[in-house]
Amino acid sequence: MDDYFAILTDAERRMFLAIAESAHQLGYRAKRDKTRSVSYTFTHRKIKKTLLRFAFNRDKPILKIRFCATQQYSIFFHEAIRRTIEEYNFKYTGCYGCGKCDGTEGYWYEYPDGSKYFRCGTELIEIDDILHLPLEELLTMFRNQHNSYLADPQVS
Repeated sequence: MDDYFAILTDAERRMFLAIAESAHQLGYRAKRDKTRSVSYTFTHRKIKKTLLRFAFNRDKPILKIRFCATQQYSIFFHEAIRRTIEEYNFKYTGCYGCGKCDGTEGYWYEYPDGSKYFRCGTELIEIDDILHLPLEELLTMFRNQHNSYLADPQVS
């Protein structure tokens, strides 16, 4: 992952290193994605789903993470859900009907006008404000998601 870390500022590198180290302690390994830009997906031998990815978007480092096993989270992550929904112009919202869950594994965002949008839990949430990321909360949510999937025989 040296090629990814070499592009980051010192502050970004510290944040991404802490996340990578935590993932490694849980048994994840980083695998370079087969894309033009430098990105890595973290894989676990017992979990088929992707929970964590380091990537770039418009030359800016981003973190993509799944945390739908956590029901309560800070406004930081709530707003990350909104930004992810809006970035794709509401295209990837709603339950996909894949049968992997009962339509409840995902994220809700409610706008001030009362309109609600559901983002399927099979999709990762993009975090682009890395320097203001509440690291301990993210690591706790990552562990919760990891443990949730380990306990689910359909996932592991």
